Amino acid sequence: MKKRLVNGKRAAAVLLSLALASCAFSAPSYAEALEEDSLAWEEETEASSEVEYAEGVVPESSETEEDLTGASVSSKMVPFYIITLDEELDYPLYFINGVNDLPFIDLSDWVNFMLQLHGDDEAYQLALETDGNVAMLTRENGYSMLIDFMEQKILFDDFDAFLHSTGDTSLLDTLTSGYMDENGNPILIERVKKGSFDRYGKEIELDLAAYDIPLYWSEEEGLYLVPMQTMSDFMMSLCYGRTLLFNTEAVYMGCADDFGFGSSELTPLGYSYVYSVPSAMLSEELAWYSYCELCLAMDNLYGLKEIHDISSFDKIFRETGYRAALASTDPNVKDGALIDFINYYLDDMHSGFSGASYLTDHAQTSGEEGLASQRDSETAQIYYSARANADHLIEAYEEVGNTAYVTFDHFHVGGWAEDYYAGNIEVEKDPESGTLDTIGLIMYAHEQITREGSPIENVVIDLSLNGGGDIDAGAFVAAWYLGEASLSIRSSMTGAISTGTYRVDTNLDGVFDEQDTVQDKNLYCLTGPYSFSCGNLVPNIFRSSGRVTLLGKETGGGSCSVLTMSTAHGSLFKISSPKRMSYMKNGSYYDTDRGIQPDCIIVKPEHFYNRQALTDYINQLF
Repeated sequence: MKKRLVNGKRAAAVLLSLALASCAFSAPSYAEALEEDSLAWEEETEASSEVEYAEGVVPESSETEEDLTGASVSSKMVPFYIITLDEELDYPLYFINGVNDLPFIDLSDWVNFMLQLHGDDEAYQLALETDGNVAMLTRENGYSMLIDFMEQKILFDDFDAFLHSTGDTSLLDTLTSGYMDENGNPILIERVKKGSFDRYGKEIELDLAAYDIPLYWSEEEGLYLVPMQTMSDFMMSLCYGRTLLFNTEAVYMGCADDFGFGSSELTPLGYSYVYSVPSAMLSEELAWYSYCELCLAMDNLYGLKEIHDISSFDKIFRETGYRAALASTDPNVKDGALIDFINYYLDDMHSGFSGASYLTDHAQTSGEEGLASQRDSETAQIYYSARANADHLIEAYEEVGNTAYVTFDHFHVGGWAEDYYAGNIEVEKDPESGTLDTIGLIMYAHEQITREGSPIENVVIDLSLNGGGDIDAGAFVAAWYLGEASLSIRSSMTGAISTGTYRVDTNLDGVFDEQDTVQDKNLYCLTGPYSFSCGNLVPNIFRSSGRVTLLGKETGGGSCSVLTMSTAHGSLFKISSPKRMSYMKNGSYYDTDRGIQPDCIIVKPEHFYNRQALTDYINQLF
């Protein structure tokens, strides 16, 4: 009978004593775990110097690969809630040897699940073929994902192309796909083939054996089982910005906002996920798998790994003393360690903890911010105070003589494309408002600037307190200024590079032309050290165009798009994704993570918001 549970325990040349029994760790304090690991690390310094820390995890024991021919497999039909409790699908999950908190999903069910998610999108196709211990998923574009259950490897001939959304102009297109009318014609934002460019990346191999991640297959039963979390991490998060969470009763597809994490009240989806099952300890199998899967996902999907000088996450978890806590069966210890590690050692402002596991009562965390986050908050407060103390109330749109100022602190899309044409978007005046719709504001500003008899010669976009947001809004702003805006991306995972070019219909006349831009004006952008993410990307696009003058101070950086992730035990967090925003100059791609210097420096924060003095200064520049 060809039936096998492969759990990937391999012999290691040297094993660190701190790895032993890490699954069973349940100390009341994370700090104690750190101290114990630190002592063990010192004792093993000489021996561990011989360990080759490639990607993967050092196993808990020296057992060789285990062939459990007699493993028992059970199944359970569970509801899959898609973003809300109103959207429910039902699929079986599988469990090995009675471990009911570590779910596997059969590849045939995964195919059906993906096809149902795409619904009426006939352009999306996914097919499964099996041959003995090998299974292959193939997209309609011919790109595939091969799972070798004997070798315990997942191979992609092109990872980006396999995940590529139908209808995207560029390989790494990060914009949403909702900019087509019912006839397939572009509305609001048009993807332009001219100027769009792709260079495909390398083949990707995920060595699950190196990460001690189990697979199960049975040719006779027609079962090809992969842990659901592994499929979620690599097939779900990058495509949909959402992940799958399992609480032993149901599967929930969502992100932090869908669950209400971080807000004053959980959504019905979040309440069902958190409270329909009592908190408890993890099984040892789930605790260990959750740690191994975290290492696999972070090694491949964390976009700043090289910049942070991380060779492997198992290594850095050991070096920083977090390994035992992250592999603990106590969810309070486990979640607390993840929070502190992200805050102290990633500390990149895009990464953060979003919501605790349904098993967690109170995460044992220090609750403190990392140094970069502290500095960021302090800088923001200085500039917020300066703006609040300006000689007049700074509004989202204002005119001072011949200069128009457009100020907003978040890039935000307030509705579907159709909503703008229907006139359903209202424009707020407060630039600090998190609900201020950027696209609606730009449309209002465009109308004022281009009105008959308008005195406006200069346009200034004030991003000095802009911390980022929706990339779609960023593309809209850049295209409004430049006529055609190109967004360039490099994948830290595959090495692929891609540029997408966009035009916008600012005046909503259904035509994408020069009437939708202000490129005939003198264009400026005001930046500061708090200009981050899209607040950093857009000035980089402006600089590379050679047509916009940057005023202020160096931007705060932030190159990666944000990726929603989850642990196998059900906590939510976010990281800097492998999609690193760049700008292209002379055919080369330049990363934007370190920020960009302005053309003209403004020294004092209070001078940023003295609009009359700034207008006088601008008029002297030309």
